[in-house]
Amino acid sequence: MYTENFKNTFMVDVLEYFGFIHITEGFERKQDIENQGSNNTSVESTQSISTLAVPEKARQTADKTRTDATGYLSDSSCDTKDYITSPNSDIYVAGDKVTENADPFLVTWNGPSDPDNPLNFSRFKKLLIVFQIMVLTFVTYMASAIVSPGEEEIRKEFKVGHITVTLNLAVYVLAYGIGQVIFSPLSEIAKVGRQLIYTYTFFVFTVFQIACATVPNFGGLIVLRFIAGLMCGPALATGGASITDIIEGRQLTAYIAMWAIGAVLAPVMAPIVGAAMVIAKNWRWIFWLLTFVSAAALVFFILFFQETSANSILSRRASRIRKITGDDRYYTVQERKDESTALSAFLISTFYRPIEIIVKEPIVLAFDIYISFIYGALYLFFESFPLVFVGIYHFTLMESSLAFLGFFVGCCIAFPLLMLFLHKVIYPAHDNNTFVPEKFLILAMGVSWMLPLSQFLFGWAASTHWIVPIIAEIFFIIAVWNLFQVTFSYLAFSFPDHVASVFAGNGFMRSVFACAFPLFGQAMFKNLAIEGYPVGWGSTIVGFVTLVLAAIPFVLYKYGATLRSKSKFNDSA
Repeated sequence: MYTENFKNTFMVDVLEYFGFIHITEGFERKQDIENQGSNNTSVESTQSISTLAVPEKARQTADKTRTDATGYLSDSSCDTKDYITSPNSDIYVAGDKVTENADPFLVTWNGPSDPDNPLNFSRFKKLLIVFQIMVLTFVTYMASAIVSPGEEEIRKEFKVGHITVTLNLAVYVLAYGIGQVIFSPLSEIAKVGRQLIYTYTFFVFTVFQIACATVPNFGGLIVLRFIAGLMCGPALATGGASITDIIEGRQLTAYIAMWAIGAVLAPVMAPIVGAAMVIAKNWRWIFWLLTFVSAAALVFFILFFQETSANSILSRRASRIRKITGDDRYYTVQERKDESTALSAFLISTFYRPIEIIVKEPIVLAFDIYISFIYGALYLFFESFPLVFVGIYHFTLMESSLAFLGFFVGCCIAFPLLMLFLHKVIYPAHDNNTFVPEKFLILAMGVSWMLPLSQFLFGWAASTHWIVPIIAEIFFIIAVWNLFQVTFSYLAFSFPDHVASVFAGNGFMRSVFACAFPLFGQAMFKNLAIEGYPVGWGSTIVGFVTLVLAAIPFVLYKYGATLRSKSKFNDSA
């Protein structure tokens, strides 16, 4: 039952590799066919059956059997209307004749309802996969900011300055930007797929949490954090692709939005957990907690996360058929494409293409700058919170960490707002054939004003009630979360043939900004502080920049279609 329902999980892969289970993919092994053939009264039939491995369903269908040139069983009594389906959705055997243009060695789906096709997974399987991706993303994102409450203890133990200890957060964020660029293209290779990338990198990530918990010096901690950050790349870059593998149509945006809630909440919920560990034990227990949580998630992932890439699933099917039949001629389209792709072309696609698109496409450059800046502003809160909630309101470490709950409230408002927008604007536009990518920018224009408002309110709310800066957090996250959803949807529809490169470039650029902002954040706030308002002018500068950037969706709403029509990367324009 388990092997049937969770066929392409890592655990099933291991069991299959060591020979504990055998997945036939509709074929039977040659010796099994020979044994059954020996009981057949027809010598002619027996001899023909024993020569090749054949599909079980086809063998069971035929009463009088023989093999034709394709290696598939055909019924000698059937006429041209009696078809026996081969393991390939587009290949049918009729008597002795294979339908025109059919390649008997091309492995594809067994028709449109093939249960192995990720789009045909049951609703339970789809929800389970999305949940696991959310957990994986939450854990790896949480690891970025969870160290913030322990920075003071780390600084004292290793005798380093504030900017130096901030590298703990900065290098991790930079590393997962680099990891996205590296691992995202690898997951598109048919023989690799997504599941193996997730599993191996998350295993290394888990092991390195133990190393971080026991490291004896600060230099070693920074190196370990960088490597752990690299291992986060698949969850952050490929999570959306995995959801796209199994969800299509109108539901896709909603599921992507659910996944994004975990991605946004993780870095703002992490300080609460980190503060609890520091108060209860010490900063090293932050990493021990990450170890326990990651290990539990890894075990669950190994047991129940199925491969979602259609190309990889077909490649596994072809590999099993080659093993069963002993015939290396079975192949998939993506396998042939991967084999014919030169290493230089792969490297260009991986590293050069994302940068090329950013440089040559005004739309991509504009939104990359916008999203990267506000993402950096999010991480800037890790520097401003102690100055406001500890310095002004005299919160304890735990209380100042709980102040991040304002972001959680904002997410609870942001998600229904997006759903309302989809049902009132996007879906009707699809129904009446008036949809263009610029429709997404209506929501961006509607929430962009909240960003400068949140910065001005947070910066100049000092000495008022502590709830006011927390309300500023709510405005901030409503704008940020919806701008992220709108941007990714707009770019995906604008450059459908280069989505991976566009998102890889965006992810790397975001990480660079998020890495840099905490490094200069506290110095900026302190140098510009005035009495009673420690982050007033610093937040005001950020607010003015977001006010200028808010013009981007307005400009692109008017001129975006023209720019897309002139783009050499928009093949669908």
